Amino acid sequence: MSQFFSISRFGRLLRKHAGEHLSSYLMSAAVLVGGVLVVLGTLTLLTHRPLERELQAVLFVFGLLGAGALFTSSIFAEMGSPRGAAPALLLPASHFEKYLVAWLWSLPVFLVVYTAVFTLINLLVLQLSSQGHPYELYDFSRNTSEWAGPVLSYVLLHSVALCGAIYFRRLHVIKTAFLVFGTALVLLLANRQFVQALVPNSSPIMPFGDMWVGEGSQRALLALPEGQWHLALVLLPLALAGLLWLAAYARLTEKQI
Repeated sequence: MSQFFSISRFGRLLRKHAGEHLSSYLMSAAVLVGGVLVVLGTLTLLTHRPLERELQAVLFVFGLLGAGALFTSSIFAEMGSPRGAAPALLLPASHFEKYLVAWLWSLPVFLVVYTAVFTLINLLVLQLSSQGHPYELYDFSRNTSEWAGPVLSYVLLHSVALCGAIYFRRLHVIKTAFLVFGTALVLLLANRQFVQALVPNSSPIMPFGDMWVGEGSQRALLALPEGQWHLALVLLPLALAGLLWLAAYARLTEKQI
């Protein structure tokens, strides 16, 4: 039997995790249903009409990121105390199998559950508020960007939250958010200083954004071709998420009682 990964051992670990946490996960799903229903229902009552498709998309993304960050940050909560960490670390399974269980529940399983809950509640609210009039449902059916953007955003946020969950013992969400916003601010300032030093007459830009160089009629726009820009929007979040997942796994292997 492999010390790194075994299908049978992983299956037993997955069933054990589901049996121990199913009640709390079902309660969390019920809270999610209530939260989505309150938000969508309240906005529908305030506007006196079915919500527009664009607003549905915005609410879907914000809800996905907010609920996903909270759930992922708590996935390693038992590691935050010696009493909870001892049973988890002493389980006869590899660190990779324990990490994979947490990864599966907090990424694909959560993504499917949240999408199903939001879509069903959204459809119910639209039908009740339409009173026979036509409406548009946000359901990822138009094109790839309908689901690619939200999924990539959640993948990147998941990797950040997973790192925070394993690195910090308590106040995971607050400490992770503080670290992320602090790092983003430093990167923005450093990027501006670097670009200004490299190209003195350039306009301030966001990282990987378009840049105007020169003055007056000599100004020119420097930008990636559209195809490369779209490819970068996909590859950069995936690459960063992969590095953060590896960092979280490495940190888990260092955990001791």
